[in-house]
Amino acid sequence: MGALSRPRRPRLRALIGLTALVAATALGGCTSSTTSSSDAKGDASEYAAAPLELSDAQRDEILKKAFLTDEIKAADLDPTIVQGLEEAGRDYSDEQVKAAAACLDKPTCTIGKGEQTLAILDGAGSDLWRRITRAQITVQATSYPNIGTVIYLQADGNLQTMQANLQTLIARKVTGIVTYDDFGPAMTAAYQQATNKGIPVVAYGGIPGKDATKAVVSQVASDFCDDGNQMAQTTAKMLNNTGNVAFFTGTPGNPQGAGWQACAETWFKQNAPNIAVVNRSNTSWTEGGAVSATTALISTGKKVDAVLYDYAKQTVNIVQTYQQAKQKVPAQVTWTSDNSLLQMWEKDLGTPNEWQLAYSSSINFEGAIALSALMNHLQGKDVPSMLMFPLPFVPAKKGDYVADQPANAPGPTLMPDALLSQVLGAA
Repeated sequence: MGALSRPRRPRLRALIGLTALVAATALGGCTSSTTSSSDAKGDASEYAAAPLELSDAQRDEILKKAFLTDEIKAADLDPTIVQGLEEAGRDYSDEQVKAAAACLDKPTCTIGKGEQTLAILDGAGSDLWRRITRAQITVQATSYPNIGTVIYLQADGNLQTMQANLQTLIARKVTGIVTYDDFGPAMTAAYQQATNKGIPVVAYGGIPGKDATKAVVSQVASDFCDDGNQMAQTTAKMLNNTGNVAFFTGTPGNPQGAGWQACAETWFKQNAPNIAVVNRSNTSWTEGGAVSATTALISTGKKVDAVLYDYAKQTVNIVQTYQQAKQKVPAQVTWTSDNSLLQMWEKDLGTPNEWQLAYSSSINFEGAIALSALMNHLQGKDVPSMLMFPLPFVPAKKGDYVADQPANAPGPTLMPDALLSQVLGAA
């Protein structure tokens, strides 16, 4: 691992124009998605968060925790992204943490006395990453005094359920929606219905794509194509530009996986032609899916030198499956961080079984940026139609495993430690 250098900072490319989309926000109204945000009903101040003041040093520390590097500065990022990270990393009282924690096993809960209702619409909410991200959004919502209710609906990876859940939120006339879209453009028409009813939508992580700029206020994500480039560059360094690789992602056809895989393969063809993609697998982002996909890959007898996957918690299952099959563990390049994965890597370090690992931050802050964007829109502020943040991949190093944290700890997050502990304890 010592030969691996930190990947270059990803470029913040605007794959989708940074033209601010302003959707109608009058609750229950029936207006065009091109209505100016200045037409939103009510006093804009009612949508504002509690005041937040941070020193430059505090802001830099939040950014370092978010991206696992001190190379990314506030000036590199859109102000709404910085705002979302600051709100995610702000200090929360014990009362706010308790209010958020009490929500996490209920589809509808009360977090305050406000009249506004925030909806979190998730395409597949059963895995740990989604639960942590839900908690991050929920505790952040407690800093907005007029959000009194939070509704959480998740679709278990089923498009029809996702569409039905969205119709439920429209019928309940929620104030606004933040959503993880596992289905890409297939959800665009449904989002447009919400927008036409005056309910603004901001997508994060999984997003509907470039043709949805009139259907949603904004889309928050890393640049999937640049992510693929970064993963490919990191892999090429690990393999000295020669070898076979496998691509793993979650639900079939999800826009995240489709985006990074296409660009990673193109990067290999253009820059490391001796690296071949010999396998593509879907796991539905479940442990069983990861084990099944890895078992199937091993059974083909194909030599695989590296596995690229977009979920570190289940990279654990990939490594374990190789070990149980008494096969050499390929290098792993993965999104997010997982304490048990780091423990496994560190245990094998310096032994004949040593394998290489590179990973990104937990990225649970995506939902926080989405909530900031949504509330800014409700205040009548212009919000970019695309909010892209960088996703550096860093090589694992001794000491990254933290022995006094749970095995399922996701590495550094911006949410309160007490709330994270409760989420991990319930997992």
